[in-house]
Amino acid sequence: MFSDIYFRLLLEVMTKDSRIKNIPSLKNQDEKNVGLDSVRHFYKLIISIYEQCHDSNIGLEFGRQVKPINACDFSRLIATSKNVIEGLNTIEEYYSRLNLKPFPMLHKDDQHISMALCFPYEDDIEYGHKRFCSETFFSFCLSFLSDLVDHKIEPVALYLDYPQPSYTKEYIRQFNCELVFDAPLSMIVLERSIESLSLSSANESLHEVYLIKAQETWQQTKRLQKFHYRALSQMMKHFPEGFNGQYLAQTLNISPRGLQKRLSAEGSSFSSISQVVRRELIKICLFQRHITLDETATLLGFQSQNSFRKFFKLQFGANPQVYLDSQKGILEVT
Repeated sequence: MFSDIYFRLLLEVMTKDSRIKNIPSLKNQDEKNVGLDSVRHFYKLIISIYEQCHDSNIGLEFGRQVKPINACDFSRLIATSKNVIEGLNTIEEYYSRLNLKPFPMLHKDDQHISMALCFPYEDDIEYGHKRFCSETFFSFCLSFLSDLVDHKIEPVALYLDYPQPSYTKEYIRQFNCELVFDAPLSMIVLERSIESLSLSSANESLHEVYLIKAQETWQQTKRLQKFHYRALSQMMKHFPEGFNGQYLAQTLNISPRGLQKRLSAEGSSFSSISQVVRRELIKICLFQRHITLDETATLLGFQSQNSFRKFFKLQFGANPQVYLDSQKGILEVT
């Protein structure tokens, strides 16, 4: 479902940036898999950007150019949704099918809607790369709201899990909300009251057309994705049930033995992807959903509080309660 329009748009933005002197020459490796080649090329361009300009603001620049109504079938699927919450649900449901790095997680409480970003697909994603993904994704969400809703909508807060860049004033101009850098989780927070607002481009018939098209495209292309990527996506999407090997295998239409075999062939295992997903979901449980430590341990399938504490300290370098206390107030929206 990834359209090469994103690749071409990024190229266009790069050519207008005087700080970027060298743009890599990229050719498709496989004419049958142009979509996946576009994804690979897209990330090679991102790497090139930050190698040349570590503090580049190109994520914001690129994000401003990606408009839901004119980008690709995925964007049109979002744009033809009935209302705000259906559009956000569509983003959460289909984003991982684009073969991109972030995995969005949507949550609603009594007052707010939040969309958080997880990064389960790479153990060590570079600072600039993560910044680009976050800037682009949240800019896209803001464009979706600004362009397609007949009300002025501004975020309540934006939390970012990386250091404050030199161009912070651009964030202030673009998002016009509370900004928190070095947060434990990247997340945009919106008022719950906007969820039922209609989209100006809503079209039930067209939405069904794009939904069918998305399903057909996914059936054709999903086997081109790395199995490891698909397994991680399904485990993230179906937690806590996904921590059961048989359940996860069913979502991937494979036997439990086949699941282990396919993961092993790519140098992975059920145990290793479970650890990665638990690391990401701990942040979701504690800082987006505000679940207690005990409930988080149970929800993520730890056999005891002791095993949870050991895992937590290994991943975050501190005792769970100590870490939670150190972040107190950072992601508490009033």
